Amino acid sequence: MASVIAQKLVAAHRSGQRVSAEVSVLQALSRAQALSIQDEVVSALSFPVVGWKVAALPDGDLISAPIVESRLLRSPTSISPVIFGLGGVECEIAFRFAKEPVPGRNGFAREHIIEAIGGACAAVEVVDSRWATTFSTPRNAMIADLLSNGALVVGSVNSNWRNVAFETLRARLVINGTTICQDTGGHPDGDLIGLLVMLANDLRNRGLALRPGEFVTTGSYTGFHTANPGDEILAEFDGFASVSVTFNSFENSGEIYALR
Repeated sequence: MASVIAQKLVAAHRSGQRVSAEVSVLQALSRAQALSIQDEVVSALSFPVVGWKVAALPDGDLISAPIVESRLLRSPTSISPVIFGLGGVECEIAFRFAKEPVPGRNGFAREHIIEAIGGACAAVEVVDSRWATTFSTPRNAMIADLLSNGALVVGSVNSNWRNVAFETLRARLVINGTTICQDTGGHPDGDLIGLLVMLANDLRNRGLALRPGEFVTTGSYTGFHTANPGDEILAEFDGFASVSVTFNSFENSGEIYALR
């Protein structure tokens, strides 16, 4: 069943169509199965991994997913309906690694991660789901679907990031010139470096590593919002270059792939 799911998700990535499945099937996915499906999807898409998205949930669970090259975009840009799908948008801070972090005897600590970071930037994560259940999908099914990543649009990298107070950073989401959300210290954690440490150790335990040139995006400062075809989305963070992305207009076929 895991391989069938992976094949359907790959088709959905390419077409913008959605995969239907019984909720019980999605709920039954284990974490190991979800990560295995992730690997199959990335391999089948045939694009290199150029980044990661990561989140530490209130219950202590760390979840992450790779971002492939075709879904990493530079601001300003416009994207097609196959990419933006359901149109979710989040204003985030992403870090670009200049080199692979080197762990100490007991794994990665803060200093190992800080040493490896080349800079940070504002980003818009475009959030989509390849599942017909959209954003009501069970956690492991979301992980299998690359954590609902549609795209990551990044701005210019700021190499003078070390003195930024991420826990009190001010962020603003603007759609078509109207401020949708403005918040100070809106990230649910604020300790973004601590989150990167957790990710690096988790990847190490899985035989993976953060590579030079990769971006890691760390979660929303403005919450989850949606944009429509034709909309222009702007993310602004104090001390960082703004990020702009436009959703191209389209006709939605509404077709769905079914798991059988």
